[in-house]
Amino acid sequence: MNCKTLLSATSFLVLLVECNSINCYQCSASDNMDCSDDMIYMGGIESKSCDHVFEAQYCIKSTSLDGGIGTKRYCSSLDLGNYCNYVKQPGDTLTYRSCVYTCTGDDCNSSVTHRAGFGVLGLAVLNSLMRRFS
Repeated sequence: MNCKTLLSATSFLVLLVECNSINCYQCSASDNMDCSDDMIYMGGIESKSCDHVFEAQYCIKSTSLDGGIGTKRYCSSLDLGNYCNYVKQPGDTLTYRSCVYTCTGDDCNSSVTHRAGFGVLGLAVLNSLMRRFS
């Protein structure tokens, strides 16, 4: 194999790797009320490719005010971890809960709580039917 062929094959592989990006939900509740867990669960917003973020490997969901108002979802090349803090703004009497959730895999920064609830409900119904008919 000559150098020109090797260079062409290598360039093709690099382009192939660059085109393979993760898909994440990308929104901010300050700009779009469809960014809430309920609206994403009901299909109010579609996930998008993260190819605009260099080496994106993670989807992030950050929340404040107990997961309702202030939710932001985005792509990241950094693993920000999973944690919650309690934040008090200067001059404000209230303390706010702020959380960051990092995940890998397409569409993983959606509304996980609803999907888990339906899964448990489905198992309970299936278990009940199995007991009744056996």
